[in-house]
Amino acid sequence: MSEEKVKTEEITPQGSLRDVYFILFRHKWKMILFFLAVVVTVIVGSFCSARIYRSEAKLLVQLGRESVTLDPTATTGQIISVSQSREREIQTELAILNSQEIAKKAVDDIGVNVLLNRLDEEPPVNDTTPGAIGKVIQQFRLAIKRLRTRLEPPDMDSSLRDYDKAMRMVIKNLEIETQRDSSSINLAYESQSPKLAQEVLTKLIESYLERHIIVHQTPGSYEFFTRQSDDLRKKLANTENELRDYKNKIGIASPEEQRQVHLNHIGDLEQETGAAQAELAVSRAKVQALQKTLTNAPEAVATGASLSNYAADMMRTRLYELQLKEQDLVSKFTEESRQVQMIRQEVAEAEELLNKEKTQQVQSALLTEQATLSSLLAKVENLKGQLTDAQERLTTLNNADLTITQLVREIDIQKANYNKYSENLEQARIDDALENGRISNISIVQPATLPLEPVRPRKKLNVLLGLLLGAFGGLGLAFISEYFDHSIKTPDDAKNKLQLPILASIPRVRSNKVWKSPVEIRQHYEIFRERLLLSCNGSTKAPRVLAVVDCQRGEGAATVATNLAATLARHDDGPVLLVDADIGHPSLHRIFNMRVSPGFTGALADGECNEDAILSSSIHNLYVLSAGDTSANISEMFNSNTFSKLIKSMKNHYSMVVIDVPPAYEVSWAVRMAGLCDGVVMVIEAERLRWEVVQNAKEQLLNSKANILGAVLNKRRFYIPEWLYRTL
Repeated sequence: MSEEKVKTEEITPQGSLRDVYFILFRHKWKMILFFLAVVVTVIVGSFCSARIYRSEAKLLVQLGRESVTLDPTATTGQIISVSQSREREIQTELAILNSQEIAKKAVDDIGVNVLLNRLDEEPPVNDTTPGAIGKVIQQFRLAIKRLRTRLEPPDMDSSLRDYDKAMRMVIKNLEIETQRDSSSINLAYESQSPKLAQEVLTKLIESYLERHIIVHQTPGSYEFFTRQSDDLRKKLANTENELRDYKNKIGIASPEEQRQVHLNHIGDLEQETGAAQAELAVSRAKVQALQKTLTNAPEAVATGASLSNYAADMMRTRLYELQLKEQDLVSKFTEESRQVQMIRQEVAEAEELLNKEKTQQVQSALLTEQATLSSLLAKVENLKGQLTDAQERLTTLNNADLTITQLVREIDIQKANYNKYSENLEQARIDDALENGRISNISIVQPATLPLEPVRPRKKLNVLLGLLLGAFGGLGLAFISEYFDHSIKTPDDAKNKLQLPILASIPRVRSNKVWKSPVEIRQHYEIFRERLLLSCNGSTKAPRVLAVVDCQRGEGAATVATNLAATLARHDDGPVLLVDADIGHPSLHRIFNMRVSPGFTGALADGECNEDAILSSSIHNLYVLSAGDTSANISEMFNSNTFSKLIKSMKNHYSMVVIDVPPAYEVSWAVRMAGLCDGVVMVIEAERLRWEVVQNAKEQLLNSKANILGAVLNKRRFYIPEWLYRTL
């Protein structure tokens, strides 16, 4: 590892591009294996999967009789358009196409065995696979098919199971699509045989057309309208006969015309009656006047005959002449003269004669007027009788007109209903004829096609998608694995999660001996020493006793303690003592190839630093106190003050004491031992333990009042290549 990488690895900003590359290179084998697994699976599946052929057809839904309503159970009337839109009508047709009845009819027509075993009977068309490879792939497909058949659960009735399987296969392989604002329906059926795909789709279309007619048919409409039309025709004939008989009975042909005639006749009678009554009144007045005249006139002398009009006129002329003559004589003679007396006598005789004639005329006129009055009375009575009869006839006619009007209204209603039912009967007859002729508003724009090329598998597309899926899936797997990995991998993880300063980040090496390790490994321990001195304010006198502890065995606490002691000894700051306190698993004597001595247990038993138990190492100023007798009861010895006295004795002889303490989770006294030391360094193996486990060990050390100086990230892996790391 280069010096530049050692200096910059601790200051990498969080969330940088190096973190992304770290994740990718750390999980590269997962990504590679996932990529290879996906690509190989896609390739094998593409070349070994059965070829699927697709037959297509297209239907057109036109405006026809199915688009209108004709409900014989409702009020009959004009055929009206359906309120639903064309889109809802298309959805209705799709529901019919998706019904199981369509699939069932197709399965019954084609046969279950043909649908399930057609692949074995007919080889694929236009197979471009080489002969030998094609045969192998074909045999592999058949083997998979037989294995799938064997793995199916047993059924009491295999025929029912096969039938159900064929039904589900037909429904599954049928695709139905519609386009927005279009009246066309696109159908497609996929199968491993091109002929089977075409045949099944053809049967499905035929079944759909039959089912479409049945669904849109109104059952019994033609019979219903025929029966209703016959009933209405009979009722109409009966009502018409009843009206005819009634008119014949009352002798009325047309009530309106006869009513008008009667009204005119009544009007004439009323006018005649009025005129006759007026004449009657005049005649009565004349009779009364004549009677009054006769009463006042002198009684006439019956002469047996009356003067004629001519004689009367002559008499009046004679009387006039006499009166003139009288006037003339009076003017000439006196009143007593004979001439005057004689003329006056003639005048009186003439007047008397005229008065008699006048009385006879009045009597004659009275008799005539009385006769006229009698005739007028008879005429008025007759007119009144005729008027009464005419009014009674009009009343009878009005009553008959009400009955006739009701009958005529009923006839009109029955006639209208009969006409409506007759029209609907004709429509029902047409519908019945169309249904019998299998005529509907569904047109086959494109019949089922015979596919020549398979639509699946698309080998090139599948391989390309497999490459993309493997690549992006591998990337996703890497980031998901990193997200769920709670181990400590970098110094930033340890610093952020544990809130501890990182004293050193030691890379993974094969050799545990610092003098045999590469130069860059020594540089890490030099950095470790410098940071340790900084934590002690630059002085080597405090802390004097340093405990190196890990959480679980195998994290490298002994190696870190050994290399740290060797690094401190090389700087000639004074003798350094390396103590192996891991009684159960001693290792320092094997690292330095030392003999077994009483070691740490012997020195702990004496309570003083026993120089005989301390051995010199091959490194200048580095001395080793091995574990010694592993059978000693260190727990009982630790409960006394012997260990505290031993630490004080070590401080008097050595400038720095490094103690390899057993793992914190392995023995109970390891945490207490670390708490008695001047400082504690936690060793954490990278990518091993969850950070929550290390956090728990840290809390146990703090509870024992240990002075935790920091942590060492041991066995760290650097996944990013050095050449790429330099460019980041």
